[in-house]
Amino acid sequence: MNPEMSYGAKPASAEAAPRNFFSRLIGVYFSPGETFAEMAQAPRALGPIIALTLLFVISSVFVTSRMPMDRINEDRLQQQIASGRINEAQAEQQREGMRKIAPFMKFIIPISTAIWAIVSVFAFAGLAKLVSMMMGIENKYMPLVSVTTYTMLAVYIVSTVIFVILLFIKPIDEFDWSNPVGSNLAALLAAFGVEGLSRFVKGLLSYVDVFYIWKVALIAIGCAAVSHKLKASSAMVYAGVVACVIALIGGAWAAMFGV
Repeated sequence: MNPEMSYGAKPASAEAAPRNFFSRLIGVYFSPGETFAEMAQAPRALGPIIALTLLFVISSVFVTSRMPMDRINEDRLQQQIASGRINEAQAEQQREGMRKIAPFMKFIIPISTAIWAIVSVFAFAGLAKLVSMMMGIENKYMPLVSVTTYTMLAVYIVSTVIFVILLFIKPIDEFDWSNPVGSNLAALLAAFGVEGLSRFVKGLLSYVDVFYIWKVALIAIGCAAVSHKLKASSAMVYAGVVACVIALIGGAWAAMFGV
């Protein structure tokens, strides 16, 4: 199925079109255009939202059980002290605060990641709808929610599996918890010994990422499939522009608040 098909049109082969949760998920990997096109008629986003939330909760529970939280927090504080953002007295106050909430972190982290997953889905779909309205593109919100959810689920399944494998084969003390998978240009430059980059540049380069680019491409294909007379090539341009804006914002955030 051509991903540039018209909004609301039925797939060429109704029998071959993905119908249930698992066939849709597999379809996102192997035939995203046809899979997303079927969502224009029947978004059915609840199932993938639940699956995405469970993925984040389960993975966060496993990862936090392996993370040396005390060392990570101390490294972060030392970097903030070295950069002059806080002094030793302020660092000690933060240490005391972290000691108080430490017993609750095993509950706070899974709950916060579940909330983040749900908010991200509706926020990304809302952004796609906003851009569509600005560009005069006709589509409906719930198919965009379904496209966004299945995209995030498909991409995060792969990245999470790789992350878990790395947790088992790589020494914990050598783990870069700020960039654990290392699938982006910032990690590649660090591996080659490139140093002295500003926090803004590091933050920006972290978005030149295999999984980020894959996610943007899938969302573009999905938006084209569930929209009226939107070509996939045009959707790629729109999605690329938005992705670059998000990357610039992320780089600025890293420059202001990163360590």
